[in-house]
Amino acid sequence: MVSSAQGKLLLKLARKAIEEALKHKTAQLPLSARRQEAISQQLGVFVTLLKNSELRGSMGYPEGTYPLADGVIKAARDAAFNDARFKRLGKIELPQLQIRVDVLSRFKPAKISEVRPGKHGVYVKLGPFKALQLPEDAKKFKWTGRQMVENALRRAGLAPEMWNDRNLKICMFTTQAFEEK
Repeated sequence: MVSSAQGKLLLKLARKAIEEALKHKTAQLPLSARRQEAISQQLGVFVTLLKNSELRGSMGYPEGTYPLADGVIKAARDAAFNDARFKRLGKIELPQLQIRVDVLSRFKPAKISEVRPGKHGVYVKLGPFKALQLPEDAKKFKWTGRQMVENALRRAGLAPEMWNDRNLKICMFTTQAFEEK
């Protein structure tokens, strides 16, 4: 569990990572923060950038590949500069950005009927194909659990009808969302 204060620190870290990357520097986590157990856990994380309330970039590491603080730094830079849906972020856009950091719980194997849209996110994996849908997506589009899985399958490059494939692994998770005001 990440506290509200730690969530604010992660938001500052995400913004600093982008600012420093624009100067061709690397953001560093303050030494006092490195000692905080919650932000050194290996948890999944997504960083979403919004500009004028519209998506401007989003990237993450859902499987807890890095310690949380390092994952936030990497995801923030990737959202700003490597999201293939958008051109690289320019310095002029930085003041207009609103940043959201989603910290993911550990994945729990699930059936579609167990997924509560808006409360749970879903992660799907079939062979080398994998993708996820954050709980925010279900809230925004009013999806059912099955629609969440179908949309995750599309993101993975698979047919949505594969939701009932016996080899499909479905996991659910929750998020803690921290957003700049």
